Amino acid sequence: MARQTNSNFFLALICGQVTLWDVRTQDRYALDGIHVRRIIEIWQGDELRDSEVDETIRRSGVFEEDPTLSDWKWDILARIFHRGTRVTLKPGMELPSEDNYEGYLKYCASIVKDMPELLTRRDGHTIDLPAVEAESMPAQNLWATLQRRKTCRDFHASAVDLDCLSQVMYWSFGAIHGGTHQDLAEAGLLQAGYRRAAPSAGSLQATEVYLAAFHVKTLPPGIYHYRSDTHQLTKIQDGACGTHVARLLGAQMFAKDLSFGIFFTSRFDKLWWKYPGSRAYRVALLDVGALLQTFLLVSTALGLETWPTGHFYDDETNKLLGVDGTRETTLFFAGAGHGSGSPFCPSAQRTIARPVKAAAEMAPNTSSET
Repeated sequence: MARQTNSNFFLALICGQVTLWDVRTQDRYALDGIHVRRIIEIWQGDELRDSEVDETIRRSGVFEEDPTLSDWKWDILARIFHRGTRVTLKPGMELPSEDNYEGYLKYCASIVKDMPELLTRRDGHTIDLPAVEAESMPAQNLWATLQRRKTCRDFHASAVDLDCLSQVMYWSFGAIHGGTHQDLAEAGLLQAGYRRAAPSAGSLQATEVYLAAFHVKTLPPGIYHYRSDTHQLTKIQDGACGTHVARLLGAQMFAKDLSFGIFFTSRFDKLWWKYPGSRAYRVALLDVGALLQTFLLVSTALGLETWPTGHFYDDETNKLLGVDGTRETTLFFAGAGHGSGSPFCPSAQRTIARPVKAAAEMAPNTSSET
């Protein structure tokens, strides 16, 4: 009978080396053939022996049970992500008691020579979006906007004005705090990147946004990259087809009636540079979430209905955007436009209506005359 293994461990082939990886502690053990064979033999039911090889295997903890994950419901890949992206204290370590900002600054100084290009520039025809003035955003009560914000799946395939799109892009994703970090310059620190309304890890703004324009007045349908720091669009490809994008989104076909959609990607190469640990993947997802919520609220304040989804075919979507899926990859999508506000798409409404109608026809007539 096979012996139970610790679910925090997995075997991997890394650069031709068999590696036993403990995602709980991030410890890695390079295994030779003898250790690999013994792990397999023990897993198949052999008893641990009094030998140096078996003692090494015993100390690794690979055959110790971990009750903390007994209720885990997702698959092993999600479990590896959950465990492998945690920040933990090693045995014998204590929580830090002093501000380590000096150490952080030294770390930043040590990596600055390897800083990647922080401004994303895609090749293609560049379009200036209409300028946005501060007073152009209508005064909105935050509470009222939060109440109105809900997911819509019934859109009218009607066009929005380019000025409206420009405002959505600028307030959601633009460098509204200016193109420089004046406070950093005044402190004698290097200025890098720009600031949006939403927070971003290390102010790296690792999230890029790509516009899928379907129904925007005076803007040809197409896929565009948005340059946050200059408020411009760079055309990636002509003729964005709403039907094709809807199919990419798992055949959620009502998406073809959006006025426009936003693909959120993450430039992992920025995060790898400053945050090399796997924890940074969580940060990438949180960065997207912060921008997404800003987009949803801004769009709602400007009178648009919105719809977010995380369901899409990754490889095909990355191909549409012209990103490699490794250094930069798609993480989310959200759309906006004019619609009924219903959370049900037309096909769902028809499906729901059929049994309701049938039930009404079968109900006895209980009306009475007076």
